[in-house]
Amino acid sequence: MRKAGSASPIKHPKFAPLTLDSTFKKAFANEQCTELLVFLLNAFLGKVLKKPIVDVSIVQPVQQAKTRHGRGAVFDIHCEDATGSRFIVEMQVEEQACFIKRTFFYLCLAVINLAKKGKKESKGKKIPYDFNIPVVYTLSFLNFDLDFGKGCDEVIQYLSLSNDLHPKVRYDVMHMVYVRLTRFNKTEAECETIQDKILFSLKNMHELKSCPKNFRERELRDMFEIARITNFTKEEIMDYEREMMAYSDRYHAMEFAKEKAEASGMASGIAIGESRGLEKVARNMLSDGVDPAVVARYTKLPLKAVKALR
Repeated sequence: MRKAGSASPIKHPKFAPLTLDSTFKKAFANEQCTELLVFLLNAFLGKVLKKPIVDVSIVQPVQQAKTRHGRGAVFDIHCEDATGSRFIVEMQVEEQACFIKRTFFYLCLAVINLAKKGKKESKGKKIPYDFNIPVVYTLSFLNFDLDFGKGCDEVIQYLSLSNDLHPKVRYDVMHMVYVRLTRFNKTEAECETIQDKILFSLKNMHELKSCPKNFRERELRDMFEIARITNFTKEEIMDYEREMMAYSDRYHAMEFAKEKAEASGMASGIAIGESRGLEKVARNMLSDGVDPAVVARYTKLPLKAVKALR
């Protein structure tokens, strides 16, 4: 039986990878039908939810900075449920430095707009703001391995606010959930839970000829139909081909950089004058949006030199 996560080349795929930005949003960011998004949220946030989510509404994904010089953000998916709780969902393919802090920054951007001006009077004074803000959740699917520390080997990692002196005491303010796709290695036959089946689909859909027979849930079959390339519009086909080409270019650039570095016997860094080939690779990677720290790691170029190439 084929192992999950096989890297065999794809010649004529029937399904587009759900890890692609366009396909992921096509499946889960549909404002007209949020059933699949609710299905996804309940599957991976059930551990930290007080009760299952019934319905959500899509919120504007663009979060503006509060100052002219501040940095804003564009979320893959931003939604809220009937209680006002907010959910930020991301599919992150490219490895980035300080990703947990980046997630927290995005969470803060969502939170900063949730405090409302108070209306009640307290001892003759008007309360300026009501800080009883709703809970904010982030759900990040990572197509790279992020280190959470020694012993944190589970595919899914849950981060929240707790009391250092009493770790069992947790505060229902925020929850950051990370799903490491690279750590999921179950075969089709080994998938039993909804989480397993979704993860298997995210990793392997583009290598399958049909939805697995034991994936009987309607939502899973809907995911396969949405990703079926023959169901794409002309515009969606163009987006798909453009993203696949960009992904292929980045992959081959990284592989070339690693081979070049290994062949040169470089251990820590190389002089800029001796690395024109790697500089070209580094520029291509940077232009494709790869994080400078990742470029430096694969090319063995000093991080300072990589940043100077932008």
